[in-house]
Amino acid sequence: MATKATLIQRPADVPEKIGKYVIINKIGKGSTGMVYLSHDPYYRRDVAIKVYHAEEDSDADRARVARKMFFNEAHMVGMLQHPNIMPIYDAGEEDGSYYIVTEHIQGARTLAAYCRPDNLLRVDDVVEIIYKCAKALHYSHTRGVIHRDIKPSNIMLTIDNDVRIIDFGIAIVRDSEVSRIEGIAGSPSYMSPEQVQSEELTSRSDLYSLGAVMYELLTGFRPFRADNLSKLLHQIVYATPPPIHTYRDDLPEELEHVVMMTMQKEPSKRLASGNAMAAELTRVYKDLRQKYDALDNREHFDLLRTLTFFHEFSHAEIWEVLRASDWHDYQDSEDIVREGEVDDRFYIIVSGSVKVQADGREIGMLSNGDCFGETSYVRGAKRQASILAHGQVTILRVSSTLMEQVSSACQLRFNKVFLRSLITRLQGRGGANT
Repeated sequence: MATKATLIQRPADVPEKIGKYVIINKIGKGSTGMVYLSHDPYYRRDVAIKVYHAEEDSDADRARVARKMFFNEAHMVGMLQHPNIMPIYDAGEEDGSYYIVTEHIQGARTLAAYCRPDNLLRVDDVVEIIYKCAKALHYSHTRGVIHRDIKPSNIMLTIDNDVRIIDFGIAIVRDSEVSRIEGIAGSPSYMSPEQVQSEELTSRSDLYSLGAVMYELLTGFRPFRADNLSKLLHQIVYATPPPIHTYRDDLPEELEHVVMMTMQKEPSKRLASGNAMAAELTRVYKDLRQKYDALDNREHFDLLRTLTFFHEFSHAEIWEVLRASDWHDYQDSEDIVREGEVDDRFYIIVSGSVKVQADGREIGMLSNGDCFGETSYVRGAKRQASILAHGQVTILRVSSTLMEQVSSACQLRFNKVFLRSLITRLQGRGGANT
């Protein structure tokens, strides 16, 4: 009799098993191999299996590096047990392929999704995320492990807004020869000056990299940018990044100070430890929470409660939508959405009205409580109409990416109301998709 596992329909390029793990599907691809989804029936948990195809790589140097990275991570099976570090459960070798078994978190995505100027997380959320990373790095450092490749794509954000630091493949492990991987230093844009110069690294190198990540999450820009690697590395060693307030003026000075302290050129001038960085961020976070709980934000909440769109939302759900949104005022005839653009936001009119245009002609009007932007449901889809302000307009711009981080109940409520509003509008008036 066929077992449930053997009945799984797999693509041709997905193996049936890796070691003792039955493979469900392929879920990712990295520079050193593939990542597969499996289920561990003994512990009753989903797991991710990262396979290093070291023996299959025709490039001998790349194969050697892949083997080293595997042994480096395998060395840490069960070693780092912290809520904000992705746990490594198991490791093995089969038919020339080396594999690492880690936690699998459904719906999680890396911080790389939030490094665009038009899709930034709220400032207090950034501070909370970096705080958790700093605490996790302090834990790692006290156990003799320096990550050496802290960057947005190595920090996962779960759907309940928790954090996991991942990929210890090039970490330095105290008293271990396994971790000595020559020729790999990390990701250039986030490397510390001492890392660029191949000097001996301490835990403060990771803190520098975390500071560079925070800089990008706050501004949407990397601290240093250049058109070639040589110029980039020279900037990291000798140049000062543009002050954060040159990109945005709504951040507290104390927060900019923490970032700059963490990114000092001299390691001895940086914050001494992950705990010290976390302590500084705690003070900033308290001030930010007071700011976001102040009158202006309460007024925004009260305004949304009056809109028909939000009548079915609980108070908590409205606050969740606010956290995934920004509030923007437009002047008469100003473009809100342009036909042909790719944009991942939904829009709700808080006050005023807008004109809908397609192919250069006006096809309708929308006003208070109306919504638009349904093409955001299709990733990469282009806008089918232009939206222009008719007089002064206040718009709530909701990021589809950030909405993925709110509770499932809030997502379902938003999708239901948004789609129902659009269907009602289109049935009543016709019109182009927006």
